[in-house]
Amino acid sequence: MWTIPALGAETSGQARSIRVENVRLGFDATSAKGAINSFKIGSWTTVWATAVCGPEAFDGVVELSASDDDGMPVAQRLPLALAAGESRPLTFYARPGARDPSLHVRFIDRAGRVRGSFSQGTFLRESPRPIKPGETLILTAGNPSGVETIVDLPGFRPGGQGTTDVGMAEFLTAALDVRGERIPDRWLGYDGVMGFVLDSSDRALLDALNGPRGRALIDWVDRGGHLVVAIGREWQAVQGSVLGPILPCVPTGRERVSSLEAIDTFAGTTHSITPPDTPAVQVTRLDQVNERGGVVLSIASRLPLVVRGTHGFGRITVVAIDVDEKPFTDWAERGLFWAKALDLRRRRIDPNAAAKFGGGSARLFQSGARDVATQLKNSLEQFSGVALVSFGSIAVLIFVYIALIGPIDYLFLKKVLRRMELTWITFPAVVIVTSLAAYYTAFLLKGNELIINQLEVIDVDQTANDFTTRGTTWFSLFSPQNHDYDVTVTPALSAPNANPGDSSTAAPGQIEVITSWFNAPEDRFGAMGSSSRRFSFGGEYAYAPAGQFERLENVRVPIWSTKAFATQWYGPGKPMLEANLSPVGADRLSGVITNRLDTPMEDAILAFGRQVYVLGKLEPRVVKRVELTYPRSLSGYLHSRQEGYLPQVQSSREKPINRVDLLVAAMFHDSEATAAGEPPLTSDALHHLDLTGQLALSRPMLVARVATPGTDIKLDDATAKPKRNTLTMVRLLLPLSRTPS
Repeated sequence: MWTIPALGAETSGQARSIRVENVRLGFDATSAKGAINSFKIGSWTTVWATAVCGPEAFDGVVELSASDDDGMPVAQRLPLALAAGESRPLTFYARPGARDPSLHVRFIDRAGRVRGSFSQGTFLRESPRPIKPGETLILTAGNPSGVETIVDLPGFRPGGQGTTDVGMAEFLTAALDVRGERIPDRWLGYDGVMGFVLDSSDRALLDALNGPRGRALIDWVDRGGHLVVAIGREWQAVQGSVLGPILPCVPTGRERVSSLEAIDTFAGTTHSITPPDTPAVQVTRLDQVNERGGVVLSIASRLPLVVRGTHGFGRITVVAIDVDEKPFTDWAERGLFWAKALDLRRRRIDPNAAAKFGGGSARLFQSGARDVATQLKNSLEQFSGVALVSFGSIAVLIFVYIALIGPIDYLFLKKVLRRMELTWITFPAVVIVTSLAAYYTAFLLKGNELIINQLEVIDVDQTANDFTTRGTTWFSLFSPQNHDYDVTVTPALSAPNANPGDSSTAAPGQIEVITSWFNAPEDRFGAMGSSSRRFSFGGEYAYAPAGQFERLENVRVPIWSTKAFATQWYGPGKPMLEANLSPVGADRLSGVITNRLDTPMEDAILAFGRQVYVLGKLEPRVVKRVELTYPRSLSGYLHSRQEGYLPQVQSSREKPINRVDLLVAAMFHDSEATAAGEPPLTSDALHHLDLTGQLALSRPMLVARVATPGTDIKLDDATAKPKRNTLTMVRLLLPLSRTPS
């Protein structure tokens, strides 16, 4: 383990035997203020740089730190060895937690000496531009005409303004810098991107993606991203590229069609893309749609024009027209087309829905909660056995304390004892007594237990032969003392497992684990939208091991306070359910399911399309026939569970939040939006959890609560074994047979 000195002042010019140059951050997003080196608050962001060695060789680590949600620096470290005069490109991944990322770069040799230290102002001419957690960022590559015009549609507004409009969707676009080679080589670089529109007419782009960078893009789709690929005249290059095998169809040639009226219908436009007297248009022929599990969304002359399919936990939409040529570039309403192709939601919040729970949107959000992630953070802060003292009570106690050491002490000495010189005794006595009373009261209310609140969603894709698992674990640590913790989260993919006594896990390297901090995506003090210049008792901590993010080292948690974390993990898994399901009509199911676990699945529901079957408890090895349960509207079912997790007008912490209802809402957030009105809370920060888009592609999903945790949380050097309160939800993506069961 490296001995890392504390973050301090920059080294002198003489001591700098190595330096950093050409630092670029994230993507250059479009906004009214401009957004060179833009980053999304709370999302992983790529940082490109160049290390230049001086006259002495260097062997050690290079460290990039960025401030977290509490304003504390969090470092990523990369091993680095350079000969004298040598330079090398560097790629970091940082996760800034506030508007000011406060970047810092240090070079530390094997002896622990700082050979170069550089603050943000020395390598960036302008401060990076923040994008708020609730703003929609769409990435483009090539020249897909008109994506930037989405912002002009009703219900959208330009992002990057520094303000939030409750009734609008803030929107920004950014172009992938292919020629500047600013392409992420890990999926983390696309973390803040809601959708990616790729115009395949750019051969340089396709060439750049044929390698690790293309693998990173595919990994992002696997984990829940939405990729829109326009395939035109370069269809052969697409077929042979890294994208070819993952498409929901196969491009096989070009044909002419007399009209693209089907595109008008798909987009819902009033102005035709091919008005009368428009010459015939060439489109790409898309074959093998059924074989690859695709769904045709638009068709003309028996030629599919828009096809959508799934890949892992994400989606891929294929557009069979040239989007960088006429007639598409002359089409005034192409923004509507892209909004539909990206499956964007226009409205963020329905004030009428908010009024039900607080007399209007303003009152609803007195607790500071606008997003589902905020309520998830609030639920993590609800510790059993730990009493929270209200601000009003603290204010009253402060007033009493000031009165005791001020006017009461003065009047007592002057009117009763008539000896003012005794204040040298009474004043410190009051201070000592009240301090001891405050400590004893806090001890009684908060106790001396180390407690972990843990919430999990484990997704298992059982539709393919190689079962894939995607897990997300959020947890909050309540510390009874000032302590530095090393936090390690280990996925136990066999827990819950399908075979009794089987404790095997995936081989090392098969599972990717990303652990970081977690906070609410709000514009208020203590949340991600505020300034990073906040008062905190914490200090610098780091991701480990070098080049990875599997654990956190030296995380300071002050006495009787909390720190929240989030872990994402991805790798092979095991089937938890046997299913033989077939569709009946448009959105009904028939067939049987069997719980393969050794423990029951509680509160089970089976979602399909716009319907849900409320199955209740699934006992181990017991066969359940689905058609014996009457289906309900999924949107109505989700709407009926809102009161379990919505913030209350008085305080979001007075009433315990129903964590099951909250996680189910995050899993199918946009399904709830199909009801009359919109959900009163957005779900921007947790949008990757929402698989409504996959429901629309006829993928049955079973959601249930299980008793066995899917991850193990280890706190190195903890003085006591933590008390754990765990809720684990599983969501199983099930195969669908086209023949009756």
